[in-house]
Amino acid sequence: MDRTTTPTEGRLGARGALGPGMTTFVVVDLILVLSFFALLVMALTGAGGSATTASPAPSEVAEASPEASAPEAPADAETLAAFVLPSGNIWCAMTQTSATCTVLRFTFTPPAVPEGCTGTVGNVLTLSVDGPSLPCQTGDPAAPPEGAPVLEYGQASTVGELTCHSSTNGATCRHNPTGSGFSVARGGYTFW
Repeated sequence: MDRTTTPTEGRLGARGALGPGMTTFVVVDLILVLSFFALLVMALTGAGGSATTASPAPSEVAEASPEASAPEAPADAETLAAFVLPSGNIWCAMTQTSATCTVLRFTFTPPAVPEGCTGTVGNVLTLSVDGPSLPCQTGDPAAPPEGAPVLEYGQASTVGELTCHSSTNGATCRHNPTGSGFSVARGGYTFW
């Protein structure tokens, strides 16, 4: 019996040759294993890190339901014209005479659109000396200003006669002389 051997069989034997499909499978497996180990090393050494940004990912737990009333104005409040809550889902802008908070995503049923409004209501709440309101908005809610600082939970900002608080229950703004205000969260809002 005359048997000729191919160069591959001579080196690897008849069972050692890999076809194109098996070669691809081995290469993909090798890449996945190396990727896993690289991610594992990064996780264990902290090389992946976590950077603090002005718009952290929204939390499904935080800011779920609004406050029933506004806390007292703290003596050490910041003076921020605009800020973002830690969840990144609510941001507020303040002037000497008004405070406006925008909730980007909410789960509450918005009120009926008032007559004459060709947009929507619910994403934006405004407070002035006249009290709180839900103004008519056209288009998508505006994103926070670039570089707006994060107002950590438990902190407040006072501008003019208005104070806004950041809490795990959302944003709460009060007109200090009259006591009127609002609280807004992903799950609802209240006026007083």
